[in-house]
Amino acid sequence: MTSTDLVGTVVDAELVDDEPRLLPAVRGGEPDINDQLTTEAEEDLANTGRENTRSTYKSRFKAFANWCAEHGRRPGPPTSEANLVSYVSRLRRAEVDYNTIRLTIAAIVDMNARAGHERCPPTAKALKIYTDARHEQREAGRSSRSAPPLDMARLLQMVDACPDTLAGLRDKVIAYVQYYTRGRRSEGARYRIGSVELVSDTLMIVRKRTSKNDKKDDGREYEIDDPAAVAVVRAWKDELNKRGEGAPHMPLLRRVNKGDNLDPVSKQGWGLTPHAINEITKRMAARAELDVAADVTSQGWRSGVPSDLGALGYSAEEIKDITGDWSSTKQVEKYRKVGRRRAGLKADESRRAQAITDLHQLRTGAAPTDAEAREMQ
Repeated sequence: MTSTDLVGTVVDAELVDDEPRLLPAVRGGEPDINDQLTTEAEEDLANTGRENTRSTYKSRFKAFANWCAEHGRRPGPPTSEANLVSYVSRLRRAEVDYNTIRLTIAAIVDMNARAGHERCPPTAKALKIYTDARHEQREAGRSSRSAPPLDMARLLQMVDACPDTLAGLRDKVIAYVQYYTRGRRSEGARYRIGSVELVSDTLMIVRKRTSKNDKKDDGREYEIDDPAAVAVVRAWKDELNKRGEGAPHMPLLRRVNKGDNLDPVSKQGWGLTPHAINEITKRMAARAELDVAADVTSQGWRSGVPSDLGALGYSAEEIKDITGDWSSTKQVEKYRKVGRRRAGLKADESRRAQAITDLHQLRTGAAPTDAEAREMQ
């Protein structure tokens, strides 16, 4: 792996000027305006990329900056190579997940680039330490694993454990909406009250306009006909309206303080940040004493529906077509297998897989005869 794997390939090209005499002269010592960005361009460059990616990078750079401050170092930008390598070494020795180490390197490089320091700091040495950390963790059986799916069974446990408070009602909304829309934390944080249309007591439509796989501006619609989910969202919207917070442009999900009252929307327009949704999901899992509570993250809402559909016998291709949330079956197949095994079923339903099952049935004489086997073919 090279630094270009983290920040993208940079292509250098040389522009050849046929008539250099026509270029205006620049007096010595004065900056050339042709090498300066306009204020608007600087602002646009600082805001390039998806907002959730920028937020993640800022979080990783902040952790790096805090470490630098604790050790009398300057985080930059520009960031020195020594500080980057030293911090990555610290993460490795703390046995931080290797994916987080890789993300940290990318974040530091990205933050430097946004500040005008392209390809800074050099990453070759840091990547060597990252590579060693990846090999060490994989050999120790610590290869990166997906968050456990928050399927319907776990959702119901979490909902049943919610207290009868405004915060508890909000938590139920998170559970139902994120499960049925296969929502990422960043998507949940961007839902507005107007994103949800209550059609009847048994049907609501949720419009999701911020998905990294979306190719159209109009996003996607999710029809949810679970009466329990509709009732919870209706009750939540009623509570928001009572407090004068029910305008369509307002965030759907809101922070609730210890007095069980709504906190104001942040200056950035957040009701709940993506990080807050993740933390609330973890608290819900702990409160419900889920079997996987220690490993739960909000990513589990993403895999809940495909896991449940897999347990019901749907193929990965069918799940992809039903949900419309994945462009290929690769990730869907992982979720499908998890769902089937969680239901106590083999992931493979083919006749070849059944043949292995038939072996232990030979003890009881329950295995199919030759004639029966031919009929099965």
